[in-house]
Amino acid sequence: MKPWMRKTVIVGSWILGFAGLGLGLWVAGQPRGSQVVTGHTVRIHQPKDQALLVVADLYPEFRSVGAPWTQKKRKEINIPLLEEKLRANPYVENAEVFSSWDGTVRTIVKQKTAKARIVSGLQSVYADANGGVFPISVHDSPRLPLVSGVHTARQVRHAIRLLDRAAQHSAFPGGWYALDFDDQTGFTAYPEWHSHRIAWGQASDFADKAHRTKALYAHALQHQYLDQLDRIDVRFADQVVFTRTSPSSAL
Repeated sequence: MKPWMRKTVIVGSWILGFAGLGLGLWVAGQPRGSQVVTGHTVRIHQPKDQALLVVADLYPEFRSVGAPWTQKKRKEINIPLLEEKLRANPYVENAEVFSSWDGTVRTIVKQKTAKARIVSGLQSVYADANGGVFPISVHDSPRLPLVSGVHTARQVRHAIRLLDRAAQHSAFPGGWYALDFDDQTGFTAYPEWHSHRIAWGQASDFADKAHRTKALYAHALQHQYLDQLDRIDVRFADQVVFTRTSPSSAL
């Protein structure tokens, strides 16, 4: 490249750079509230197998704060109020609203994750990791453990904690597909991998109860009666009580 061409390119680059910088400073220097809204985008973060919330579900919250906002001034949108209303939606765990340099209002919503389905008679709700409950969605029906017999927030939290620990323990491949609670006998668990039930009792001492259950599985496998297990009782310390179904008759 000839020297005069190189100088032209360098000077041109500097001019474009200063022009871009000046434009950026001018945009940044405009009063934030006077900026005209050019559009609105919504993003929902949710588990891929739990589409419990769709954008249309949030329209009432947007309209309550004056949407649609296109061509309105940014200052006309009460963003703190909108975030508060979005977070009050039963399916929303958190929400953030902000405007970008080009005038686009952006809403980012984090959907609650359902950990179990709580069943009481003909009614059912979802429960999240903290034991909070929220309505069944009309958009999706994820496969979740069923929990019955719980009536207090504390019982729900204990159930969710038990399901979570069972799903991570090697004694219970696939976790538990159901959990029932009785005021007198405590929890009864239904393992995913085999059609038997476990009288678990109170939610305490999970590690010890799981260890005793796993030891029984190993003994049953060694002595070839694993498929006959019907009910296991680990409610009492240092013992495992179990019943078996009658072995099938050979044809």
